[in-house]
Amino acid sequence: MRSFILFLITICLLFSCTFVNGNTFKKEGNLPEIERLYLTCKIWGFLKYYHPLVGKGSFNWDDKLQSVLKVTNDITTYEEFSDYMYKWIYYMGELKECKSCSKANKNDLFLENFDLSWTQSQYFSDELQKILKYVENNRFQGNHHYIGRGDLEQFEAKNENQDYGLSWENKNVRLLPLFRYWNYIEYFFPYKYKTDQPWNEVLKEMIPKFLEAKTQLDFQLAMLELVVKVDDSHGAFLPPLVDQLPYFNFPSVKFEMVEDQIMVTEIIDEEKAQKDDLQVGDVLLSINNQSAKQIHESQKKYIWASNEAAKNAGIRYALFMGIKGTAQITIQRNGATKTGSITLYRSTDLKLKEVSKPKWKSINDPIGYVDLKNLTIKEVNEMMEELINKSVLIFDIRNYPRGTYRAIAKYLHPSETTFAIFTRPDYTYPGKFIWSGASSCGNKNEDYYKGKVILLVNEKTQSHAEFTCMCLQTAPNVVIVGSQTAGADGSVTKLPVFKRYYSSLSGVGVYYPDKGETQRIGIVPDIKVKPTAAGVRAGRDEILEAAIEVAKEEIARLIAEAARLEAARLDSILQDSIRMQMLLMDSLQIDSIQMDTLQMDTLQIKDGKQ
Repeated sequence: MRSFILFLITICLLFSCTFVNGNTFKKEGNLPEIERLYLTCKIWGFLKYYHPLVGKGSFNWDDKLQSVLKVTNDITTYEEFSDYMYKWIYYMGELKECKSCSKANKNDLFLENFDLSWTQSQYFSDELQKILKYVENNRFQGNHHYIGRGDLEQFEAKNENQDYGLSWENKNVRLLPLFRYWNYIEYFFPYKYKTDQPWNEVLKEMIPKFLEAKTQLDFQLAMLELVVKVDDSHGAFLPPLVDQLPYFNFPSVKFEMVEDQIMVTEIIDEEKAQKDDLQVGDVLLSINNQSAKQIHESQKKYIWASNEAAKNAGIRYALFMGIKGTAQITIQRNGATKTGSITLYRSTDLKLKEVSKPKWKSINDPIGYVDLKNLTIKEVNEMMEELINKSVLIFDIRNYPRGTYRAIAKYLHPSETTFAIFTRPDYTYPGKFIWSGASSCGNKNEDYYKGKVILLVNEKTQSHAEFTCMCLQTAPNVVIVGSQTAGADGSVTKLPVFKRYYSSLSGVGVYYPDKGETQRIGIVPDIKVKPTAAGVRAGRDEILEAAIEVAKEEIARLIAEAARLEAARLDSILQDSIRMQMLLMDSLQIDSIQMDTLQMDTLQIKDGKQ
């Protein structure tokens, strides 16, 4: 009887604990396929980078994923899923206690990207929650089988099987590149917190698209759309044969968004553009009887870019997507509408005419202009010696410079200045980042350039160009003229996706010394100038023109200041002269009084003698 009572008490306690836990009802019910795959991806990725045995390379983790997907394909409830996942992790092997893990670095952490709260989801059983937490607390430390480090401590994927056979018939295999890439970003992308769409939502949205990608084209488009969702101008998708992608069909001209119009802004191949009768200033209205602007909006999901300015700059990559050979277009020129056929080419078939431009020159004598595109480090001294006496220096950074920023900064800065700080992955705790390192430029120089410095920027100012701006803008008397830059700062890391398919993204977080952001925001101009339709048609460089106006105002100010100083100097001389004259007059008056006194005294003496 006593044993029976104890049994009843035990059952009651177990029931009470289950009821109090509050998770039971959440764990019950059907588990939808997308949710099951979503949770599988997260657990698989977490174990890939956290579990010590996986970190040692004890398993072929891609094969493990395929095995798990086969088994869980028949699981339809959260309870079954939790039970299977718990047993899978448990039977992987015993984990030793990680003594160093409890001493994790707590200083200088950047935690905007870090969130493992999902491992304690109310949809997971208590056993699964506990074992996931145990893995986190006793995570792998040391040289990880799947985690490499670049020269700048950026993440580089290591030991990924790139020859895994991609099967259009096997949906589980098609999920591998999605799961790989999603977890790359989840744990090692420094700007994950800045994506427009929360990264968890991206996974749920993209799973159906990969399940349905039953052809190479479908797969490429799904992969491209996934990569674009990181909102990073460095986030390119590079298949083995780039020209096979449907969006690599180019006209002979460059189209850009100008004043809310899709306009020809540059001729790429003059001979081919003449055959198609395309001119700078033409406004594209339609492509194959569809609105060009609507096509652009619908195809933005295939243009990798950090911000809208960069997307508009990349418009040519997607406008003629899926069209091969020729396209029927309607353009507007000089108020008239014209319809015709143009030929589309591979990029390698277009012959871009290179225009020779001076690396530096004088403008109106007191202004120096420097194009950083082709200027080399060795040429900086010669350039500065020639331009050092100019009243204003304009540095054009609407291009990709050649590492000259520190050499130039030695002339512009009076002292060494920190201009950037960084976040890098905390490899002892994936998902966390560390504030690590800083960059400075300039040195002590009493004879630094004291004139005005103008930096020219636009959407072509990207990555190293933006880093160059960050350095040069810390010099005294600098103003930035132009439009929003590409917003993709920092080093580029290359990521293997699948069987010679690669992607890339920004690998290190770059910030101003006050932790102000540059990613997606870019370098913010002090004076905002955008090209106009009229300016494009006239062949004007309106950003440079605006900079020259700023320079002229500065020169006028200097002239006025010099005139004021000269007037003050002359006035000072005049005042000094007047004071000297007054002193002289005073002196003469004193002498006259003294002479009179002397004469009177002399007369008195003579009178005395008389």
